[in-house]
Amino acid sequence: MLFATAIGEAEQTALLLDTNGTPLAGSYVDHRGRDISGEIGSALSGVSREVSRSMRMLSIGRWTAVVVETDAATIALAPASDDAVVLLASSSTVPLGLVRRVLARSVALAIIWMRDRMGR
Repeated sequence: MLFATAIGEAEQTALLLDTNGTPLAGSYVDHRGRDISGEIGSALSGVSREVSRSMRMLSIGRWTAVVVETDAATIALAPASDDAVVLLASSSTVPLGLVRRVLARSVALAIIWMRDRMGR
């Protein structure tokens, strides 16, 4: 698994999604053991474009991450390229600082993986 070294033993899962929400790497397994990566990707398709558009409209530069904390989970998104985004889902018990560190590591792994796939 691409993100295993970044995630370690924490209660987290990571996905690399293209701009259409298609999973490129990683997995998202629900509490029943089903891989719902495609469903998650579909729900989040276009998020990267919308965040980029909002940042442009506000004239505050490029986006680096979006983190949403809920009672059940923390969801973090970060661009891995202009065409891909990393999603990290963590238990709400995982400290936010660890979420940010794992997200940064996951993005770095995704960039290397995409570069190697492209033969660059």
